[in-house]
Formats: sequence, C-alpha cells, structure tokens
Amino acid sequence: MIRVLTRTQKVVDVVVAAGIGLILLPFVFFSPDPVIAGFVVLFLASALAVRRYSPVIALSAAWFAVAVQLTTQQPANVFDVMILPVLYAVGRYGEGWVRWYGLVSAIVGGVIASVYTVSQVYGVGVPIYDSTGWTVTIFSVVTASAAAVFVLTIAWGLGVIIRQAETTRASRAEQYRLEQERLSAERTVVVEQERNRIARDMHDVVAHSLAVVIAQADGARYAMVTAPQMGERALETISETAREALIDVRVLLAELRHSQSGGPQPMIGDLGRLVDQMRAAGLGIRFVESGVARPMPASHQIAVYRIVQESLTNALRHGDKTRDVAVTVRWVEQGVAVSVENAVPPVPTAPSPGHGIAGMRERAELTGGRLTIDRPGGMAFRVDAFIPFPAPLREAP
Repeated sequence: MIRVLTRTQKVVDVVVAAGIGLILLPFVFFSPDPVIAGFVVLFLASALAVRRYSPVIALSAAWFAVAVQLTTQQPANVFDVMILPVLYAVGRYGEGWVRWYGLVSAIVGGVIASVYTVSQVYGVGVPIYDSTGWTVTIFSVVTASAAAVFVLTIAWGLGVIIRQAETTRASRAEQYRLEQERLSAERTVVVEQERNRIARDMHDVVAHSLAVVIAQADGARYAMVTAPQMGERALETISETAREALIDVRVLLAELRHSQSGGPQPMIGDLGRLVDQMRAAGLGIRFVESGVARPMPASHQIAVYRIVQESLTNALRHGDKTRDVAVTVRWVEQGVAVSVENAVPPVPTAPSPGHGIAGMRERAELTGGRLTIDRPGGMAFRVDAFIPFPAPLREAP
C-alpha cells in the first residue's frame, strides 16, 4: 500500500495539495458550518498530498471527509472536486484490490452522494407519498446518481488508462530490449559459426597442402640423386601446391575480414588437377566421373571438392599407399554422388585430432546433402557423400 517516491515527488505532491487547498478554502464560508467545512477541506487536501505515496490511505481519508460532510448535513461544495484526482491516482497507481476498491467506492460514493443531495433539495416541499412526488424524486436520484457515478468513474478510469498506456510502453521497451539482445546473440552465434567454418577450411587447406608438400619433399630427396628430372617435377608440385594453398588461405582471410574474396575457390572441374597432385605425391588413385554434368552453385561445388580433398588427404596420411584409392563422382538427376574408398594398412596409424570428418559432414549437411563413413570389413575406409541440386523456387500462382 506504500509506494516508494523520491523526495522531490513528495515535496511536489504536498505543495500542489496545499496550493489547491488554499485556493478552495474560501468556499468553506458558503457552508452552513465553516468549521466542519474547513475540516473536510483539510482532510481532502491531506488525501491529495498522499495520493501517490499511498493511494489506499488517500482514498480512505477522502471518503472519511465526505462521510463527515454527509453526516453533519453539509451540502455539496466546490472543494469536493478534490476527490477526483484522488480517484485518478488510485486508478493509476493502485495495485490489485486497491484499484478495484477505487472503482467500487466511485460507484457507491456517487450513488450515496446523489441520494443525499436529492434528499437535501427535494426532501422539503415535495410530498413523497404523492405519485408525482415519487416520480420526481426517483427521476432525480437516478439522474444525479448516473451523473455522479459517471464523473467519478471517469476520473478513476482515466488513471487506469494512463496506467495501461505506461505498462504497454514499458512492455514494448522491454520487448525491444530483449529483441536487441536476441539479435546480438544471434550475431555472436553467426560470427562464431563463421569462424569455426573458416577454421575448418584452414584445416582442410593447410592439412592437404602440407601432406602433399611433405610427401613430395621426401620423394625429392632421393630422386635428386638417382633421377634429377623426377626431383625437379616434385619441386614443381611442391611449388604449385604451396601457391594454391596460399591463394586459398588468402580467400579465407578475406572472408574473415568480411571483404571480397581474393582468389578463386576450387570447383568440381578442379578435381582432375587435385587427383594429379595426389598421384604426384605417391598416392595411387582410380578416378571415375560419370553422368551428365549440370550447372551447380559454387557453394555446392566447393563442398564436393573439399570432401574429395579431405578424403584423399586422409588416405595419404593414414591409408595403405600400396593400394589404389577409388574415387567415384556420379552426376545423377538429383545431384552429385561422391565415393572415396581407400585400404587401411595392417597396422593402422594413430589418428590425428582435427576437424576433417566433422567438417566434411557439415559441408554436406549445409548444402542439404548427407555424408556417411563406413569401414567395410575393417580393411577399408569409405566416404560416401551426396550433394543435391538446390530445389527450384516455386512461382507464385
């Protein structure tokens, strides 16, 4: 029932109530008993002073003053208008039952005040036992009650409306704040996902390129002695692989800076060159491409290329290099099916931690496709992926 107000608000309420009381104080002399009228004005002004601090106390004090006025048979006076801002404050600041207490008191008080006023006006001179007198009295009571209840409930209702408007504004402000927090969280998640994607791309590029470079460098050391031409070819492969890796890294760094890419991304058409690089690194590959190629978005083509690249890199690192790797790319009606299968050495190498398989699977899923890993008989490692064509946009009817 007690609200927390600042010192400034309390001072303003007291000053305003005192000023209104002083303005209406001269009207007490129009009352038959100025002392009682002055007491009523004092209580109404006090109620006005605490209307925001404690609406229930203010309303109770106001109705007590009105009760004193009625029981002492004082007529209605201009200073009774101070009840209106009190009712307004109850509607605006009252909580729970206090607000409904204001509505009920406005209705009941309006009826009681109207009956009292009518009895004061028509109680003398109009015979109530006469049918005409009853008609006039009842009509006057109903009319006065309706007018009084209307005025009092309007004051209370205006407070409720202002309260609801403030609540709505606060709710909208809170919704806006929450929406901004949600958007900020989404942006953070998107940035984190983008950084993870770039990290996987960096892993794919660097791991593949270094695997090729290391294999070529090892071969070149021995070839330079016995077959200088093969050594020179190995060095050319190292140079070409490192140059392409540098281009890919520049592309990824450009994405990280949210600028345009600085180099071309590998597409499905570059798989032949990838196979040649891996063959030059000492990996035997049987590459078969079948079906009729169709236009496919760059993101889908990059996914196909990276899946094959990561699979061949894993085969070069952990597979049995004495046996060929089977790479199959089939263009079908719904998309592109990719299969890479390599033999596993009798003594498997220790798996290296990384994002390879998870990255391949996520690349496939981001395009709406799928990727499965199989180890048939425990003697081979097989990667099957399917990258679908994007669904065509439906035209509006």
